[in-house]
Order: sequence, then C-alpha cells, then structure tokens
Amino acid sequence: MKQPLYNTGVLFKTLIKRDWFKLVFWILGMLAFAASGAGKMGVASNPATASTLYTMFVKNPAMVGLFGPTPINNPTNYSLGPIFGQTMTLITGLTFAIISIIYVVNRSRKEEDDGITELFRSYSIGKLANTTALVMELLLLHLIMAVLLALSIEAQNVAGLNHLESDCLFAFTTSAQGFLWGMFALLFGQIFSEASTTKGMTFGLLGLLYIVRMLTDVINLSIGWFNPLSWSYLAFPYVKGHENWLAVFLTFLLAFLLLGISYILELKRDVGVVGYFPERKARLHGKKGHFGFPGLVLNLEKKMIIGWLLASFVLGLVYGSMFGQMDQFISSNKTVKELFVGNETAASAIRGNFMVTLFSILSILIAAFGVILLTKMVSEERKNRLEALYALPLSRLKVYSTYLLTAILSVILAQFLALFGIFIEQLGNKNALSFLEIMKSGMIWLVAVIFVLAILSLLLGFVPRLAELIWVYLAFLLIMTYLGKLLSLPKWLENLSIYNYIPKLPVEKMNLSNVLFILILSVLLILLGFGAYRRRDLITG
Repeated sequence: MKQPLYNTGVLFKTLIKRDWFKLVFWILGMLAFAASGAGKMGVASNPATASTLYTMFVKNPAMVGLFGPTPINNPTNYSLGPIFGQTMTLITGLTFAIISIIYVVNRSRKEEDDGITELFRSYSIGKLANTTALVMELLLLHLIMAVLLALSIEAQNVAGLNHLESDCLFAFTTSAQGFLWGMFALLFGQIFSEASTTKGMTFGLLGLLYIVRMLTDVINLSIGWFNPLSWSYLAFPYVKGHENWLAVFLTFLLAFLLLGISYILELKRDVGVVGYFPERKARLHGKKGHFGFPGLVLNLEKKMIIGWLLASFVLGLVYGSMFGQMDQFISSNKTVKELFVGNETAASAIRGNFMVTLFSILSILIAAFGVILLTKMVSEERKNRLEALYALPLSRLKVYSTYLLTAILSVILAQFLALFGIFIEQLGNKNALSFLEIMKSGMIWLVAVIFVLAILSLLLGFVPRLAELIWVYLAFLLIMTYLGKLLSLPKWLENLSIYNYIPKLPVEKMNLSNVLFILILSVLLILLGFGAYRRRDLITG
C-alpha cells in the first residue's frame, strides 16, 4: 500500500468501538483518583496543619524526593492549592504514564506478536494506519480526560482549587505525561522484538527517570528540566507567580518527536519481523537447570526477574541516601524541635514515620513485580501454550505452584535487596539504623504483598479473564498509602486496605495475631484458587 495512512479513519472507529468500555472505565477511574482528592484535603486547610505540612513536605528532602518539590519558601503561602499541586501532580502523572504504557504496548507490539496486525495488513490498510489510529485514540482520550479533570476540580469549588486556569494546568500537565509515555512505548515497540521486552524497557526508563528526579529535586531543581518526568510538576500548578505552560508544551513536543521517529522505524521494517534489537539465538542444547517445568519458567522470566532485583537494590540505595539528608534536616530545623520534645525524640519520630511511608510504598512496587510474574500463567494460557504442555505428564498443581512460588520467592528477594540497599547507603550516617531494625520494619510489609498475590491466585482460579482487576486494588493501596493521611476518607474505605492491618514498625508495636491471621487467610485463598483452577477449563484468546 503506497499510502501509509490509508483507511486510518476506519481503524480509528474500530478501536473506539472495541475499547469504548475500557476507555470509559479509564476516564472514570482517573477522575475518581485525581479529582476526588481535591475535596478531601480539608485537613490541609487549617493554617496550623498547613504549617506542619510545610515543614514535613517542603523542608524535608526525603519527602521532596517522594512527592516532588514546590517553589514556595514561606509557610504562610503553603495553602491547600500548593499542597494539592505538590502531592498530587507527580503521582497522577505517573498513573497516567503507567496505564498508557500498558495500553499502547498491548495495542501495538503485542498485537503484532499475536499476528493481529498482519491480519489487518492483508486488507487495504496503510502501513502506518494502525499506529496512527492508536495515537489518535490516545491523544483524544487524554484531551478529554484533561478537560473533564479540570472541570470536575473546578466544580467542587474548594478554596484554593477554584481557579480554572490552575485546574487546567494541573489536568493538562498530568495528561500530557500519559500521552508522552505512550509514545515512548510506541517507539520501543519498533525497536524491540517482543511485547514483554518493550514493556520492561519502557517501565525501566520510567523508573530510571524517577530515581534521577529524586536526586536532582534535592540537589538542584533546575536540572529537572532535562528530565521529561520532572515536567509533570515543574509547571507548578496552584502556585501563584510560578505557574507556567512550558512544561506542557515540552511534553507534547517530545511526544510528537518520538512519534515521528516511530513512523520512520516502522516504515523501514516489515510487520511481524523482529525489532531493530532482536533476541539472541537460543542454545542448541539446554542446560540441565532448564529441564522440567520450573526450569522452563525461570528461563523464560529470568531477564525480568534479574532486572527487577537490580532495580530494587538501586532504589534501596537511593532511598537510603535520604536518611542522611533527613538527619541533617532534623538537626538544623528549629520548627521540628518545637513540634517534638527534644531533638532525639524528633529524630526518632520523623525517621519512624518516614520508614513506614517508605517501606509501604516500596512494598507496593514489589507487589506489582509479583503480580506481573503470577499473571504470566494466564497470559501463557491464553496463547494456548499451556495446552500443549498439558499434553505431557504435567499436573495443574505443578503449574499453579511453580508460578505462585516463583512470584512469592521473587518478591521476598526483591524486598530484601531493596532494604539491604537502604542499609548499606545509610551506614555512614551519625544515627545509622542497624541491619535488624531495617529488616524488621521493612520485611513485615511482605505479609501484605503475599495477601495481594493470594487474591490474584483466587482470580486466576475462578475468573481468569478478570485477573487484571488486581491492578485496581494495587492502585487503591497506593492511593491509601501515598495520600491516605491527607485525604479525609471514610473509615470503611480505609479498612478495605490490607495495609491498614499491617503493624507499622517501628512506630507501632508488633501485632502477631494480625500477621498470622492475614497469612492464614492468604493460604486459604491460594488453596481456593487452586481448587477452582484444577476444575475449570483452559481459556484461549
């Protein structure tokens, strides 16, 4: 087909018709996440509370690394608007980015791997028609989401958040991140040969830029302009005198530049052909460790597992460096000494609360790693690969237990490496924590991670096609952990979070009965999931 965009409109209508329910759910979910928080930050409207939050979120470099910076240097100006802008912009942009990456990879590289794109090309369809239709859908989606997000925040008429221009800046700077990372995923889809590799490399870049911005935000904020992820908050919505649309312009400019490069790469290769970095050739004879089903699973997932383990360790090193910055902040800040009785009490209280926040968020990231590993079972099943293996003397118990144990052991090792990285990095501090203190406070969150995997195993057994709903629960856990203290949410909603029942060491005492109950419940859910998996038919497609 000489016209590369021929019948783009037809494919665009097909995409909308096929995905309309997902798109509506996506829009409503993001509105519920980002906009609903605007009316729930009543606690921050109190001047005394806002002054305390200023000390904790603006002056504390550890919290700046987690939430992002703000140009405000006076606690009297740290009102509800700047608080919302600082705490919500980065996490909302990241959420948009993660969903866009998953969606674009599934609709581009994955469909090419499954032969769907080749089937489309057998008709009168231009070479770039499918990609262009996907980009049009993604751009339209984020523009609609930005408009609705701005209007929904404005409609709540919350003092400090009722300026339409600021609402639009917040909405467009976060939505632009979603479109940008969709284009990153599209570009990597042309370069790499498989959907899993494409997704892994895109998320790897996102994680790397997140770690880099944690360092630059504390050292020199102006360096952040060289980091596309930092553009999500450098527009500084709701901060009078500092709001600017340059970050939004740069985000869309880079996104369309990446789109242009993707077009060039796609035009130069045939559909179904491996990317510009193909997989290396396999061995003629496998290693002894690869024999058997567990060896096969580990061999297939080893790259992702090694990548996540290295990333966890590096992230631990980065977070560990914040303990030293936090000690300096505690010793040099007079306001902190006024909030707490004595410098030692201040150090203990702030460090303890920071450890709870840090370790809980870290465990949610580790839980995402486990979810990806465990959902491989149903993805292989849908591709008819397990059906071929079941023709051999292979039991369902072995398949189920192999994927489950791989996920559980991997998350345990990842959490340990992250905590070990924290321990190593903070050893040089004056008030360095012991290895046992860090491990005891951090490893306890694995109880919640195992519970999440137990819920997923239950879904895989009873409703495998709805297994991706676990991501909704993970997002809910992240929101409750990340912003739960700022949002005045009802008690029953807080009780839905498994993290609400985990002993928050070292701030709280160990609650062994809670831990044992959650572990026993997790085992029961896993057994129920296996019982359902053993009886149900295999799914395809």
